[in-house]
Amino acid sequence: MEATFWINSWQQGGSATSFHRRDIHPYVEHFATPEFLQGKRVLVPLCGKTNDLRWFSQYAEAVIGVELVTTAIEQFFAEQELDYVQPDPTSYVSGNITILNRDVLSLTSADVGNIDLVYDRAALVALPHEMRNHYRATIDQLLPVGGQQMIITLEYAPLMATPPFSITPTEIEFYYGERYFISHFAAPSQPEHRMVAKFNLQFLKEHGFLITRYQK
Repeated sequence: MEATFWINSWQQGGSATSFHRRDIHPYVEHFATPEFLQGKRVLVPLCGKTNDLRWFSQYAEAVIGVELVTTAIEQFFAEQELDYVQPDPTSYVSGNITILNRDVLSLTSADVGNIDLVYDRAALVALPHEMRNHYRATIDQLLPVGGQQMIITLEYAPLMATPPFSITPTEIEFYYGERYFISHFAAPSQPEHRMVAKFNLQFLKEHGFLITRYQK
């Protein structure tokens, strides 16, 4: 999507940022356990002001968020009551949390360092089909063999022309099957999800995947 779409969403607030969860995502609590995260450097693309950053910061070695919209970054630190420093105009650092005020598609390894885990709840589903190949190629440049991605997608009908986009397990297999082992660890139907009533959906599932890279 165009940058202005997300900038406008954060400026409007309210229903325009209904994708923001006030809690830690249950898949993170259940599957990204303290033992699993120990010693890992975690990248969170399109992080917004997600509370999941705090979970990762408690148990991982470091967490690096990437967010295009400055408003979201500033709200994160204000709501979490965290002081931060800016070693440069696009970096916000507090303890082992760093948020880069950048376009995720421009990232290089020099920007983020070594990455062990990518947590993608809001990136793949935010990008239209024609942008996903660029996103996946960017992440592939950052993640070594043995690195993992935790990906959360929504599947629903009827399809919508705006984010969050519906992405099925078949599409995940198409996107990642040639380079990653794919574990599909969750796929519950969620009739009470707020999107069902808001958009008059027939059904909605929230899929969870842990994929492990096995080749370049």
